[in-house]
Amino acid sequence: MTEAGLTTDHHAENVEKLRRMAGQIADFFKAYPEAEAAASVADHINQFWTGRMRGDFLAAFVNRPEDLTPLLRQALPKIRPGRGG
Repeated sequence: MTEAGLTTDHHAENVEKLRRMAGQIADFFKAYPEAEAAASVADHINQFWTGRMRGDFLAAFVNRPEDLTPLLRQALPKIRPGRGG
């Protein structure tokens, strides 16, 4: 496999890992009242994910929100963009 192919595969794996992690966070907060759940998911991601993680997550899903659960779609606009690292 070429170096570019490895980079693409690594990026796809990273994006899938972030989606899985976000899904676990959403699973936890789905027991919260509906009005609080999306804000709580976004707050957790904003507090505990690095800027790079948030940036990669948003870049991957802002134009493909249908790939996320309904709760993550609601949280997406509340996630702060990353500034790297």
